[in-house]
Amino acid sequence: MVMAKEVDELVRRTPGKKSHAIEAFSRALQAIPTTIADNAGLDSAKLISQLRAKHHKEGCTIGINILSGAGDTEKFGISKSFKFK
Repeated sequence: MVMAKEVDELVRRTPGKKSHAIEAFSRALQAIPTTIADNAGLDSAKLISQLRAKHHKEGCTIGINILSGAGDTEKFGISKSFKFK
């Protein structure tokens, strides 16, 4: 979701047809957590809307926990940075 947010911001700054390709990439990035939530039997629409809202705050570390829905990734020892990805 963090990566999709950054790509969405790039869409707003990119003129022309390139913005459509960048926007499609953002949608593809958002499909990853949606697919994970669906495969775990979670309510993906509700979970993804919560994640999107929380990730608009700086420093958010909320991710998908397939057992309980959303959870703090730092508590689970997951700490991959955006720059690494």
